[in-house]
Amino acid sequence: MRWLRRHPIACYLGITFATTWGAWVPLAVTGRVVTICFAPIYLIGLVGPLAGAVATSAIVAGAAGVRALVARMLRIRAGARWWAIGPGTLLALALVLALGGYMIATFGIGHEHGWRDFGAFNGFPVTAPLGLWALLVLVNGLGEETGWRGYLLPHLQKRWSPLTSSLLVGAIWSVWHVPAFFLSETYRQIPVAMIPAFFIGLLGGSVVLTWLYNRGRSSILLVAVWHGTYNWLTGSVGARGLFAAAESTVVMGIAAVIVIGEIVAIRHDHRGRPAHHWMTPRAVPLRPPVW
Repeated sequence: MRWLRRHPIACYLGITFATTWGAWVPLAVTGRVVTICFAPIYLIGLVGPLAGAVATSAIVAGAAGVRALVARMLRIRAGARWWAIGPGTLLALALVLALGGYMIATFGIGHEHGWRDFGAFNGFPVTAPLGLWALLVLVNGLGEETGWRGYLLPHLQKRWSPLTSSLLVGAIWSVWHVPAFFLSETYRQIPVAMIPAFFIGLLGGSVVLTWLYNRGRSSILLVAVWHGTYNWLTGSVGARGLFAAAESTVVMGIAAVIVIGEIVAIRHDHRGRPAHHWMTPRAVPLRPPVW
């Protein structure tokens, strides 16, 4: 127990991977393929990062550590503009795509899926579109972001810069996904030549999520809503095709701008010139969190 307290990152990663891979690997080995159906064991694997964050917080800092983690999970006050820039951008793009699709549908080239198709997602029960969105925010969002951005990222940033830390989180996040390529129908359909692009996409997503988390007053809820919304608008049956491609392209574009901004700031630092670091954590007011 003492060793675990001294090595919180190793403790977190051990619990996270044991939970997720412990659920996913047996399914993959037995030939199970997760499609549009309710797969509870698969969903248990998705909350591995949450389990790792809560357990490690309890081991390292006791009840106080768990309370601090929960406070960030429920932190709504991240700043209105960050809610608009984060989840708002994804939803605004989806609205534009939907309106454009309906406008050109008379020419036979509209979006091939309907609104109800946004209620179907691999591993989740088929439900109403907004019901699926809520499930994705809870399972994919809080289930992953409580660990990746809420626990691992702050610990890495004690030693490395936000950009370096976000890339490290992205690399670990990529390895965590590996069993899904043998288990999830969607992942299994990715051509081998496109797998590197998938991992580059995860690195880009990690950069964007670090930016939102650090600038949004360390709100886990903010990045959880972004994560769930992104998955909804790229992974549901209704989003396959145009929606997924457009949302992914925009996110990669935002990530590229952030990385370029950070590189420019680092160069200014080296030359002794004033620099604006896009990903620097924003100070959180010293007052009780609003739940």
